[in-house]
Amino acid sequence: MISLQRYLFKIFYSPADDPLHNFYIPALKASVCYDRSAGFFSSTALAVAAEGVAHLIQNGGKMRLLVGAELSEDDVAAIRSGYDQREKICENLLQRFPDPQNDLLKKRLEVMAWMVAEGRLEIRVVLPKDAQGFPLSASQCHDYYHPKSGVLTDAEGNQVGFTGSVNESATAWLNNYESFMVIFSWDNTKAYLAQIVSNFERLWAGKEPDWIALEIPEAVKQKLLKYRPSNAPITDPLEDLQIEAKESTSGYETSTLGHK
Repeated sequence: MISLQRYLFKIFYSPADDPLHNFYIPALKASVCYDRSAGFFSSTALAVAAEGVAHLIQNGGKMRLLVGAELSEDDVAAIRSGYDQREKICENLLQRFPDPQNDLLKKRLEVMAWMVAEGRLEIRVVLPKDAQGFPLSASQCHDYYHPKSGVLTDAEGNQVGFTGSVNESATAWLNNYESFMVIFSWDNTKAYLAQIVSNFERLWAGKEPDWIALEIPEAVKQKLLKYRPSNAPITDPLEDLQIEAKESTSGYETSTLGHK
């Protein structure tokens, strides 16, 4: 397997740099572990987090995903009155998981569903909590778990991290504006990478003060598993669309030349 150090990654990516082909796909082709923080839980956020992940599947790789959620004051009041916390959070998450409205979104969810079914993807939900350990409502706090970062690790233990911004809106995610910084375990940015790794691990283990990290409820997992494909995805769906577009263009050109 190719080492992450073999790639000449840039230290900054924006849409003009084609991050899918120039960062995510090569990095995931070389990786066996992928830890990702992906903002608020939704089908759209999962689709964004799945960018290029089909290539991680081919390596037998594993992924851990942290997502945030917002609870209403009524949700929190119900939990405080004795309503099962996990059930209330489940209701909230399922509301943010409508059926996909386009084929690209569906195929990205298929990638995540395959990994969940194979035990290669774990998802935990992060919520702010009060002094008594109860989750806070959106109106009660100013701190939301909404980072956009990730760490990729290859078989040799080399790591590449990224942190930045991703537009996860349901209406514009395909044409989102994404920019992020990239840091490495083998150069003078490794101290910054170590901090991202440490923050992720503390949250994942539930050791970060004022935050709760819960395993994704079973009902939400089953909703995702509805999209499991019969075979393991081997490419990102955007790669397939681009190949189809090229073939279509090529066919048009051949047809046009034949009529000259």
